[in-house]
Amino acid sequence: MKKMITLITVLLLIFGISISSATAQEQVQAGENVQSTIIIEKEAYDPLTPQMFVFDKDNNLFVSLNSVDNTVDLIQYDGEELRRFSVILVDEYVGRHNVQHIYRPKGVAIYQNYVVFLASHRDSCYLGVLDFKGNIISKQFFAGSANAFSYSNEAKELYIAGAMDDGYDMIVLDASNGINNINLDNAVALQYRKPKMSEEIADKDSTGIGMTVIAMSVVFLSLLMLYLVFKGLGKVFLSRYLKREKAYIKVAVSDRKTAAIPADSEMTGEIYAAVATAIHLYNEELHDMENTVLTINKVSRTYSPWSSKIHGLNTYFFNNRGYKK
Repeated sequence: MKKMITLITVLLLIFGISISSATAQEQVQAGENVQSTIIIEKEAYDPLTPQMFVFDKDNNLFVSLNSVDNTVDLIQYDGEELRRFSVILVDEYVGRHNVQHIYRPKGVAIYQNYVVFLASHRDSCYLGVLDFKGNIISKQFFAGSANAFSYSNEAKELYIAGAMDDGYDMIVLDASNGINNINLDNAVALQYRKPKMSEEIADKDSTGIGMTVIAMSVVFLSLLMLYLVFKGLGKVFLSRYLKREKAYIKVAVSDRKTAAIPADSEMTGEIYAAVATAIHLYNEELHDMENTVLTINKVSRTYSPWSSKIHGLNTYFFNNRGYKK
């Protein structure tokens, strides 16, 4: 019987493992299909993000941005090896100290058999167009920093975007005549500014009632928390003080019991003398030590005209009546 139960358990485990492995394989295949779909969608969609490396399969051309040398490198693949045949300097940087005004490559792409790259610094940017031989077709400069660009084949428009701390800037260029002949007359500049916190609060709470309620709630809750904290601390300190008092009272009572005279003992003369001496010493300690010597010192003061009142009297009567001073 035990062998049958063990055999059935093993079979069930094998069956469960086989089902889980089959489910896992199906999930992996589904994930691969989804991933391939996502890749296809990404290849079909040109996002507005900078690209540092592109490849043109028809011409076996690699285009790479070299951020170290500040160049755009064109690399040809002849079937056996890669060969860099053209180097375009984005901006001269050797010996320059104004680093914030040096153009740096931000992105590159291949549109309509042309190499398009974006370079930017703190206050300006430019869009460069090259042919597959590395020749510069055009350079278009724009105000404002930028870090990405994209091209819409349906709308025949080229988009340049830049992000700042307070928002985004976008330039829409007309490329209906081709990437190599961009029309700047119809360029459209778009701006988005992030709303400030005060503006968002004003939009959500135009009357200010919500802000008032929040402020008052914070104040009263803070006062309530302080009250509870101080009350708890008071109870803790009071309990400690009461414990100390109780311990002190117990010690004092025990000392009194130890020093008390038993009721059944006889009162002798020595006991009376000791009690009287203790009372006398106690009374003597209530006062400061005095020598009980009285002294009377006679203070002699010399005459000083500064305090004499006679100088303040009128001398008319003394002079006319024959009085002498």
